[in-house]
Amino acid sequence: MKIDMSSKAITERLQTVSQLRKACLALARTSIAKKIIKEHASNESVQKTALALGR
Repeated sequence: MKIDMSSKAITERLQTVSQLRKACLALARTSIAKKIIKEHASNESVQKTALALGR
C-alpha cells in the first residue's frame, strides 16, 4: 500500500490531526478529567496532558 504524499492529502491529514487534538484537549478540560489530573499527578501521561492544557 502506498501512502498519498500529495499536498492535498498531507493538508487533509494535518487538519484531521488538528481537529483530534482540539477534541482531546476539550475532553481533558472536563470536570472528571480535572479530578483525574488531581488524583494522578505523578502519572507521566497526566503530566503531559496538564502541560498541554497550560496547568
